[in-house]
Amino acid sequence: MAGTRDSGCGEGEDRRRCATVLHPLRRGILRLLRDGRELDVDEIAAELDQSPARVAAHVRVLVRRGVLKIEPRTKPNRPRYRWSPDADWARKLLDEIDDGDADGD
Repeated sequence: MAGTRDSGCGEGEDRRRCATVLHPLRRGILRLLRDGRELDVDEIAAELDQSPARVAAHVRVLVRRGVLKIEPRTKPNRPRYRWSPDADWARKLLDEIDDGDADGD
């Protein structure tokens, strides 16, 4: 992971993108949704053993940064989230992080 911080995170937008993906909870969220799953905040929170409020805050960051896309549902269903098709940069960065973590084992 240290190599990713040094080599993949420059200035400006690159730094923001890295910060988006480097947070441990956001990485966990992205890993859950990596295989094309669509989950709501409560489902994500349950799988990661986190509070829904904490997960919701990080999901909002991922949506704002264009990594996740909201799949709206009609009420009373909650919106579900999935990877945005425009977030290839985040997939690549997450893969680099995961590869770096595997190399460190």
